[in-house]
Amino acid sequence: MRRFLLFLNRGKEHAAEKAASIREQLLSLGAELVDIEEHDIAGIRGEDYDCVLTLGGDGTLIRAARGLAGSGVPLVGINLGHLGYLTVASSDEEIPGVLEKLIADDYVIEERMMLNGRVIRNGHESPRDHEWLALNEIVVSRKTSAGPVHFRIYVNGAFLNEYKADGIIISTPTGSTAYNLSAGGPIIDPAARMTVLTPICPHSLYRTSIVLRAEDVLEVWIPEEERGIQSADFDGAATEELLGGDLVRISESQQTTPVVRIGGESFLAQLRSKMAAL
Repeated sequence: MRRFLLFLNRGKEHAAEKAASIREQLLSLGAELVDIEEHDIAGIRGEDYDCVLTLGGDGTLIRAARGLAGSGVPLVGINLGHLGYLTVASSDEEIPGVLEKLIADDYVIEERMMLNGRVIRNGHESPRDHEWLALNEIVVSRKTSAGPVHFRIYVNGAFLNEYKADGIIISTPTGSTAYNLSAGGPIIDPAARMTVLTPICPHSLYRTSIVLRAEDVLEVWIPEEERGIQSADFDGAATEELLGGDLVRISESQQTTPVVRIGGESFLAQLRSKMAAL
């Protein structure tokens, strides 16, 4: 790799100083181009860069993944927060080694699956420009109602189950260590291809997550008699309001997110290290 874009989260302390330091290190190692972007990464041309380094946390990398969807540019996460499951470096001591390996082409690229989500209202699908992408998860949950909501789940058109819960999380393997984990769902190797359905605070003894094939199409339907306003949230970046009778259709996206993995450390070893930091 020789051409880099540093995608900066200005909300993180010392982010600008860190970006300037990383830029100088990359140039000293022989990088041909190191640009810094801190606002909107959408529209970046894949042929202009070999790699995008995100400086922030998991949320910064996810935001970059959505903006770069379809470009093919791999992402490397540098963590400036407390804990980043998607990042490869979290301290000043780790960063130089990561940069050296990137310049030396000593890395592996993992293609992470993404999800598509569309709202079906009154039997009509939302326009194509309202098809949302998610790298982590799609969450359907209550917005204004005081109590739990009824959700009916269908898989490939067949009824699966009905939940009375605060919400439903449909997660990718990458997102399994995020909201899914907090709600009691399983941790999955991020390079795998599958989806995980996890209820949020279900009002039932049946609380188990369900792991499904990546190619399965899930539908989360809110019964027409359900009052109040619910919402469909896509990676915490886009939200659509839902009413009774609305349905959210979720499927595997044709887009993937290429994420750089440094060194030969396995996912389980990385997970053990992250969990020990809690």
